[in-house]
Amino acid sequence: MALNGKIKTIQAFLDRDKLRVAAQVNTGNGEILKAFLPDRELSALLPRSILTGKIKDVPRELLSTIDPMIRRLAAGRNVRLWQYEQQYYFSFLSWKNVCFLSD
Repeated sequence: MALNGKIKTIQAFLDRDKLRVAAQVNTGNGEILKAFLPDRELSALLPRSILTGKIKDVPRELLSTIDPMIRRLAAGRNVRLWQYEQQYYFSFLSWKNVCFLSD
């Protein structure tokens, strides 16, 4: 079952040397869920090629640059939540229903 919510807090962290992103998401009914951002969504927000170029082994210090970027890009945004194997994940809403208004 998919839910919608709004990101309350979000943080990038390292899990066994792999970049991960977790958020506290408010579902609107007072429930706060911890959810993770899948790699494909992270790649859309922060293309690896822009941050690291062609290198594979990235200095840990880059996390101090990535974390504020993730917060600025995602905090307060509406997301879709789903559960897979007892873990919640989130993704950003589709552009399909977005309409641009003229002045």
